[in-house]
Amino acid sequence: MKKLLLFVCIVAVATVSCKKNKTDSTTVCTTGMVYYGGDPNTDGLGWILVTDSVAWKYKAPENLDPQFQVQGLIVDFCYYETDRDFICHCPLPLKKWVHITSIKIH
Repeated sequence: MKKLLLFVCIVAVATVSCKKNKTDSTTVCTTGMVYYGGDPNTDGLGWILVTDSVAWKYKAPENLDPQFQVQGLIVDFCYYETDRDFICHCPLPLKKWVHITSIKIH
């Protein structure tokens, strides 16, 4: 009985102490519009995906395929948030880059 209890405690501690990798994050799917926010070398946003034009919510994709880099294109895409900060002259908190797992024209 004591060995079983010790084994259960070890398993519980090992499970709690394991850190998940960011690539295991939950994938989110949504619709957005492709927008070019200006040259990133001159304080622009580069290619972003606007998910709410009224509240100006957007995602900064790290891997937007060139075939989808078309101003105003409406797309359905799935992504997960990475742990890398998207550096811009934006209000805090800093945004994170997102990694697109799938994308298609709406």
